[in-house]
Amino acid sequence: MEVWRQEKRLSEGRVFRSYDVSYNGDEGAHLGGWQIPERPPGWAHAGRRRRVINVGGRGPWPRYLAWVVVILAIVLIGRVAWQGSRYFTRRAQPATTAQAKAPASNSEATVFSPWERDVLASIDRGIQDADAGQLVAAEVDVDRAASLATAMRLEARATQTDFFKVALGEFDRVLAAGSGDADMMDHVTQARIALAELRSSQNGGAAETQAASDVIGPMAASATGTKRNINKVSIDAPRELAADSLLDPATLGGRYLDATFMPDTSEILLPPATRAFTDNVSVENLTIEGAAQTLDGIHWRNVTFIGTRLRYENGELDLQNVHFVNCRFGFPSDESGARLANAIALGDTSITIEQSKVQSAPQ
Repeated sequence: MEVWRQEKRLSEGRVFRSYDVSYNGDEGAHLGGWQIPERPPGWAHAGRRRRVINVGGRGPWPRYLAWVVVILAIVLIGRVAWQGSRYFTRRAQPATTAQAKAPASNSEATVFSPWERDVLASIDRGIQDADAGQLVAAEVDVDRAASLATAMRLEARATQTDFFKVALGEFDRVLAAGSGDADMMDHVTQARIALAELRSSQNGGAAETQAASDVIGPMAASATGTKRNINKVSIDAPRELAADSLLDPATLGGRYLDATFMPDTSEILLPPATRAFTDNVSVENLTIEGAAQTLDGIHWRNVTFIGTRLRYENGELDLQNVHFVNCRFGFPSDESGARLANAIALGDTSITIEQSKVQSAPQ
């Protein structure tokens, strides 16, 4: 069998091929023909086609946009570098201030903990900002110190007694430097209240021991046979106090007044509406827990508040041997409120604010 192939070159780079077959010299069959494209010479050795980009042609975006992007990138990098340098400089400043406050090896001065040094460093920055006339920055520094004090309270951090005296003295300096700012008094007073609450959270010891002894007392059986502690009296509604009245263990029926069943903001004892010393209302020798209480207009003697929200509304105040354990405070941002917050933060248990002092206090 023999096969013949014939090619006929056509136009436009095409070739016509036909094939015939014969057997032993005889005429065979015609297999037909077809057209195929002609491959260029050396096609088998050609590499992968490469895309050709017109470099010199105009793109879809103007060329000046590339310069704009470069300039913006430079500005952004410079801004980030500047903010980073300020951040690390301010972080290093508390350590520098703390080192300046650290006593010498032979000194008897108190060595404060890192938490306490952070608070004092924030107050010190407030003094510097206030001296420089940057009163808003000084207020931020004071608020940061108050936030740190609150964090110390929530985390039950042990605080040295000298810390409160030093911090309150620094707040006086901030207030003196920023006396021209009407809002500075409010920020500083709120920071003093934060220190008072921190001190109240650590006022355990003898006060808690006395409170525990007030709760643990002889048991008495009621008419139904249920035993109750005769030292503890629980209330679920405010108790009114009339003028010329005295509330003590004898009139209450126990030494421990439990108001934890009342809402947190509900008033425990309600004196006459005037809330003046002329009403002659006194509370003595009691431990009071829970709810809320306004201090104005009542003579308090030998009283311990535990977990109570205490308010002062710029009236007459008389506290004699009064202790605060885990209490919260709401005081006005003026001289009287600052004085009361200072006394509690310093651990004072007796303080009196007379009507004449209240009327002369700035509003």
